[in-house]
Amino acid sequence: MTPVELPYVPILLNETFITALWDTGAEKSFISEEVYRNYFSYRPRQKTKDRVVTAQGAPCNHLGRVELQIRIREFQKPWEFHILDNMQYQCILGIDFMKASRLTLDFDQKSLIIPDHLIKQTPKEEKLVDIDLTESKLDDEQQRQLKALFNNFKGLFSDQPGLTHVVYHEIDTGDKGPVVSRPYKYDRVKQGIIDYHIDKMLRDGTICPINSPYASPVVLTRKNNDLPPDSPEAYRFAIDYRKLNGITKYPRYPLPVIDDLLTNIPHTNVMSTLDLRSGYFQLAISPKDIEKTAFITRNGTFAFLRMPFGLSGAAPNFQRAIDIILQPVIGRFVSVYMDDVIITSPSFKDHLDHLTQVFTLLRDAGLTLNKEKCHFARDKLKYLGLIISKEGIETDNRKIRAITEMKPPKNNREVSKFLGMTGWYQKFIPRYADICEPLYQLKKKGAKFNWSGEAQDSFDQIKRTLTEAPILQLPNFSEQFNLFTDASGVGIGAVLQQNQKPIAFASRTLNKAERNYTVTERECLAVIWALNKFKTYFGPLPVKVITDHAALTKLTNGKNLSSRDDPMGIEIVRV
Repeated sequence: MTPVELPYVPILLNETFITALWDTGAEKSFISEEVYRNYFSYRPRQKTKDRVVTAQGAPCNHLGRVELQIRIREFQKPWEFHILDNMQYQCILGIDFMKASRLTLDFDQKSLIIPDHLIKQTPKEEKLVDIDLTESKLDDEQQRQLKALFNNFKGLFSDQPGLTHVVYHEIDTGDKGPVVSRPYKYDRVKQGIIDYHIDKMLRDGTICPINSPYASPVVLTRKNNDLPPDSPEAYRFAIDYRKLNGITKYPRYPLPVIDDLLTNIPHTNVMSTLDLRSGYFQLAISPKDIEKTAFITRNGTFAFLRMPFGLSGAAPNFQRAIDIILQPVIGRFVSVYMDDVIITSPSFKDHLDHLTQVFTLLRDAGLTLNKEKCHFARDKLKYLGLIISKEGIETDNRKIRAITEMKPPKNNREVSKFLGMTGWYQKFIPRYADICEPLYQLKKKGAKFNWSGEAQDSFDQIKRTLTEAPILQLPNFSEQFNLFTDASGVGIGAVLQQNQKPIAFASRTLNKAERNYTVTERECLAVIWALNKFKTYFGPLPVKVITDHAALTKLTNGKNLSSRDDPMGIEIVRV
């Protein structure tokens, strides 16, 4: 028999995060004794010792009733809960609450529907959303319209992270576990900092006290800031989940390829970037796996109710959640990499509509934005380490400066670091692989480090070329693509163009066997490789290939083909 997936709802009780079971078989609403004692220390009304049997057949003692303020998105009101011991769930919302609240659970969409009139009956005093638009180059009327849009979505710009139940973070350990570690030792100052972070997360509803067979230690790492060493904000609070991650099955969900994301950004005149507040914390831990997140301190054991950093599979699960939430708009005018969202539009009018659609999807999913890190209605923006504008894509001078100020490498590891940093920008550099050939030789297994004059020239040329990198045009998918290819004795390269402006450069070195190819074979290889490299741009559309015609003439007339030329010619046609 296939197990039924129970409907869990994230709620706030007196501003404390709780996961509740939406139970149409329960006449009343209940809260567990453990949750009650951990969060709500005042005495319950009408304390009793009546016996109650839950729908799962578990006998419980009825310990009394308590009134708590319940909030589910825009809906909020005081509600009476019955306190039970030995209860399997943190909280149960029963028929009494469903009838009185008139909230509807959409099982297909995994969302709650709140009637508009109920939202109007629960007004909240909220300040106007204040977002600086001075760099947006908008006129007064456009600023007014944009600010009005912000204020229609006040809750989206909360100073607290939201919480979505579209996807729960699951920790699949199979039949392994539990894992236990001793707490790390810290001095008095750092222990006080740990206590500070725990108190804050308890108040925020990020963690809860727990009795768990799992236990991971706390790690404090110094942030790169100028705060004094006794300041709590001078340290990053994290958990060493290496043992837990070692027994966790990694979820298979692909992260976007950044080059593919940039490929699909259409020509744009107005754009905005959004940043989710404390992104990972907006994804709830599956109730059955909360105990696995337990961490141990001198003051007890606590567990995360929201997904923390450091858990195996956090990145793909978060990407999956944001892809599901924004699925209706991704690929149309939205691109997403984790919690970095860019919205691009041909006009300001279109942009208002696009923002409205995105805001609605995020709000309905229970997410919130960090307004200080959002940028709206710009003609030029930073996104994924690059500068996006209506002219195209360009490098960020501040990041390039970090490369151009690098000293010559002193060992093979530093060579690899330099190539790793510059490789990210190779789409801006013609014949990057050819230029880097002397440096690649130093990376070979067993290669002895010898910083030659050729290596220095390569190092200097890459840095110089980066400072002169062109602006890459955003592709127009309704126009002809031109693909220029070339080959040398050590590498092959290509540039994709439209209207005589580069969209991207690409290159790679030849392997040992390929270096024995004839000129014609290398030119054929360059065409085949380039067509495959850039096929995400033009897909099934025709593309004009421009290369050394003399070397490839015999592919078109079939004369004097070598054993490799014939299949290469067929491959070009197939690609």
